[in-house]
Amino acid sequence: MENNKFEKGVEAVIALIIVNPKGKILLAKSPKWKNKWVLAGGHVEPGETIKETAIREAKEELGLDLSSPETISYGEIINSEDFYRPAHFIYFDVLFKVESPDVKIDDDELKEYKWVLPEDALKMDLGGGCRMSVSNYIKNYAK
Repeated sequence: MENNKFEKGVEAVIALIIVNPKGKILLAKSPKWKNKWVLAGGHVEPGETIKETAIREAKEELGLDLSSPETISYGEIINSEDFYRPAHFIYFDVLFKVESPDVKIDDDELKEYKWVLPEDALKMDLGGGCRMSVSNYIKNYAK
């Protein structure tokens, strides 16, 4: 595969696994992922840590002021048929546990959201690496 196929090169991104007190995770629909259900997230900016990215993206995409993220897993997506352009992502799953989130979704990046039990999420039409991220969360962190 030629490097010039991915005009942005290899991209570092994060996925937010946000868990409420009922053990449900937050999923949203994304136009960039063919309107499939995804974990919110985004690109790591130059000079920004994974944790800083997670906190920034939670605020930008969901209107949530979160702290104390925990990086729990990672993965790679190369040229997903779900994504709107050719891309090679290295992603980090970042876990936040929240008490009472007041979600205000950014209508540019995400179109709707819902809280679902992780096991139920696996029955949904998930985009990108979300199925692997949710599976890893269930196996290693869900109670």
